[in-house]
Amino acid sequence: MSQTPPQPSPPSPATQSPAPAPQPPPAATRPKSAWPKQLLKLVLLGAAAVVGLLLFIPWIIDRRTHSITDDGFVESHIVNVAPEMVSGRIVRFLIDENDSVQQGDIIAEIDPEPYLDRVHVAQAKRDAATAELKRQEADLERLRIEVPIQIEIAKRTLAAGEADHAKSEEALKLTRDEVEKSIDEARAAVSAADADFLLSEQEFDRFTGLYRQEAVPLRRSQEVTRSRDAAKAHVDLSQAKLAKALASRTQIEIAQRTREASQRSVEKASKGVELAMTGNDQIHVVELLVEVKRQTVNEARRGLETAEHDLEYTRIRAPFPGVVVKRYRNLGDFASAGVAVVSMYNPDLLYVEANLEETRLRGVEPGSAVQIHVDAFASPFHGRVYWINKSTGAQFALMPRNVVSGEFTKVVQRVPVRISIDRDDRWQQLRAGLSARVAVKHGGGDPAWAAKESQRLIDIEKSFNQAALVTPPSDPTAP
Repeated sequence: MSQTPPQPSPPSPATQSPAPAPQPPPAATRPKSAWPKQLLKLVLLGAAAVVGLLLFIPWIIDRRTHSITDDGFVESHIVNVAPEMVSGRIVRFLIDENDSVQQGDIIAEIDPEPYLDRVHVAQAKRDAATAELKRQEADLERLRIEVPIQIEIAKRTLAAGEADHAKSEEALKLTRDEVEKSIDEARAAVSAADADFLLSEQEFDRFTGLYRQEAVPLRRSQEVTRSRDAAKAHVDLSQAKLAKALASRTQIEIAQRTREASQRSVEKASKGVELAMTGNDQIHVVELLVEVKRQTVNEARRGLETAEHDLEYTRIRAPFPGVVVKRYRNLGDFASAGVAVVSMYNPDLLYVEANLEETRLRGVEPGSAVQIHVDAFASPFHGRVYWINKSTGAQFALMPRNVVSGEFTKVVQRVPVRISIDRDDRWQQLRAGLSARVAVKHGGGDPAWAAKESQRLIDIEKSFNQAALVTPPSDPTAP
């Protein structure tokens, strides 16, 4: 539509001037149209709206399909390396901050002199215990040889004593029988001689009377007299034999004493066997002493191993390959057991930990793709979620929430999410602690991959721990 130009207002009477000369009327002009400018404005506004919409729609889509947070940092397992079981003055410091070390490299060394003295003392104790053990083992071996021989000798002595005792018993019996028999024979002979003498005495008396009466010749009287004298002599001889036979009873007493002596010898030999048998108990006692000495040697060896370990612990070694990021002590400082000397981490275990708001966890799954904008780099890194914490960070705050009070302000909680970083040529430039902006794409989760990745990182860390357990200590005398 065209617009009518405004008409000029009539002049006021106060400002009227003498009327000028009449002018000829101006020529009539055609009014200009403004619609092209309005159309251009509308086109520009529409174009701007279209461009803004084209830009805003991807942003909205990106926001709806991603969980984004600026609360992200490059993290690693930072380990505080400290002396183990030993304390002392640091006499060597071989690394500095930002130095790379390999597993087993010496980081620092504590003054080893006191611990070297302990090693020498432990070695002396071990050597003394070993020598005492060898002496006891030699005694045991000697007893094992001597005791059976002593037992055998005692048994043979007992057997010989028993044989002698049996012989003495037999000899006593034979002696008693012979003596009694000879006494009986002597007594019988005395009786016979007495009878003969009585008969001869009667003959002598009768023939003597007859001779006196001259009834028999002298010769006969002399024969009777000789017979009586012979009978008398025979009586004397028989009595002498009887006395001798009776005197032979002392042989029985001698045989009895011999038997008693053999009996005592048997008893003594029996005691000797019992005493020799106690040698087995002595062997058992010495075996126990040997076992005690073995335990003493083992204890001395363990003491020596402990002293050697303490000496080895004076050398503070890197537990795994990594980078030293903080040094807390200097050369000459006193280092205490368990107090950190340096801090280090393994660059192979770098990851990003993002603290996502609980309202943005929808769609975030283990295995979800992630775009990581690290402030120190121009282009983003890529990675995947491999771990979502089961609790929020507020659970471990120094001042926990108190929701039982009268006042309550709801605060959106944040849940830690760990992200594995895909390696590229910039991996060596990553540093623990760098800030990162994280955009986690919803969906596309892969729990199997996440579990495998988490186990891979655990295995990397565990491999160095297990290697540290089985690595034997170095020679303490090595430079």
